[in-house]
Amino acid sequence: MTTFKLTLLFFVVNIASALGQVDEIYRLTFSDPTNFSIMNSLSYKKPKTILIANTTNGWDYTIFWNEFVGGETQDQIDTETKTSRHESYDPAYLFRDPQILQAISIAERKSLRKRTLKPAMAKKIALKESSYRTVSSTKKIKGFYVSTTEPIFTSDGRYAFIDLSVFLTGYIEIDGRTFDDFGSVTIVFQKLPNGKWRKFKKYDYLIL
Repeated sequence: MTTFKLTLLFFVVNIASALGQVDEIYRLTFSDPTNFSIMNSLSYKKPKTILIANTTNGWDYTIFWNEFVGGETQDQIDTETKTSRHESYDPAYLFRDPQILQAISIAERKSLRKRTLKPAMAKKIALKESSYRTVSSTKKIKGFYVSTTEPIFTSDGRYAFIDLSVFLTGYIEIDGRTFDDFGSVTIVFQKLPNGKWRKFKKYDYLIL
């Protein structure tokens, strides 16, 4: 077999493996009802079927590292400078947890931030099992629905992150306008020595 064919085969195998891991993270996320316990807050009740917007969200890069790493646009620099977001009070920031701090190095956290600085194009996703499914539009939904980022993996492939935005129709009313923003769920998965993934950490943020 020629060097070109070997290189092409290696590339195809790697792509297939990466896609398989993404699909597995989606499956583990949406098939576990405990990942959506936030929906049982404030006397609400989690629906039997989780409805998911069929386009992905971009990542909030500040949850990985809250200082500049190079590569930020001027708009990003201006936004962070003006809002003065800091890990001590930013509810989305992941690295208050000592286990996460121990598991993910500073160099990796900076790398995750840098990799998510450039806004990712929304990707179409199609997910369907008995307890969840994607929908093409959320406009007519009455109740809970979610949108999700695409999973992102650490450089060594040992950890994966996924972030869900949770919405509830008409949850917030401000000056006569209604907003659906209910909260967020960020999940960290860890790859075990046998190649399987397990939920390592879950962080809920409820908007009150």
